[in-house]
Amino acid sequence: MTNRDFLKGPQDHTTGRQTERISAGPLLMVLRRHQIPCSIDSLSASGWTARLGDPSKGPYSQQGYFRTLDAAAEWLLEEAERRGLVAVSGGGQSRGPVT
Repeated sequence: MTNRDFLKGPQDHTTGRQTERISAGPLLMVLRRHQIPCSIDSLSASGWTARLGDPSKGPYSQQGYFRTLDAAAEWLLEEAERRGLVAVSGGGQSRGPVT
């Protein structure tokens, strides 16, 4: 992924990290553009659920009960970073591909 894949915006204070914020729609588009299976949905009154990966083809992560769509997107991005699918570089100010 390149810097153009992530939009600049207000800092996210929910995780204590000082990173650029990306909303759910652009995040999903970027991950899918790079053929990373992912989704965020709200099929119950319990909140939003985020999923990363394909359970039939390898690692799969799912987390639910997010109060907001942005919180679900933040978890999805953090999980992708944790797995090495995307990387934070330059002191958390830009995101790029893992090579």
